[in-house]
Amino acid sequence: MSPITISGERISLHPKSKSDAPRDYIWSRDIELAALNGQAPLKGSYVRYLTQLKTISDDKLPTYKWLSIKTLSEEQHIGNCTIYNIDWDTAEAHVGVTIGERRFWGQGYGEDALKTLVSYAFHHLGMRRLHLKTLALNIRAQKCFRKCGFMPCGSLLEKSQLYILMQLNFENYVSRQLQ
Repeated sequence: MSPITISGERISLHPKSKSDAPRDYIWSRDIELAALNGQAPLKGSYVRYLTQLKTISDDKLPTYKWLSIKTLSEEQHIGNCTIYNIDWDTAEAHVGVTIGERRFWGQGYGEDALKTLVSYAFHHLGMRRLHLKTLALNIRAQKCFRKCGFMPCGSLLEKSQLYILMQLNFENYVSRQLQ
């Protein structure tokens, strides 16, 4: 990915940098954040975490884009988002957004980050359809995803947890933009 900044209304998306690692590590160890993502909190050391991060790069993982979310006002790193499982042949991918800084929860930063990420995926990466999954119990996330145009398209039972599958195709995205 080129080192560009993608701006939304309240946030900007940036290629991940080493300076993001301390906050990412703290968030990955947070029990509540992990539960909202259907995962267990990270238990390894910071050194081990840094070693694992070295394997994530666009050169090594062309089907994965990992971006940091920063506030426009303070340029504070408040979360992360991803475009992953990119299938360049079908122009489809999965997306995910996490706001790690709790004081930014429930204020529209996640919605702005997702809208900005979706725009980037459709307009700059040429994706035609985006997918996501969220825990069935995470009603707040589902409301956010619906506001951004994602519609439920199924469910999935994975590791004893029920997920709602959602998708947004380019035609529906454009239609929403014209309204």
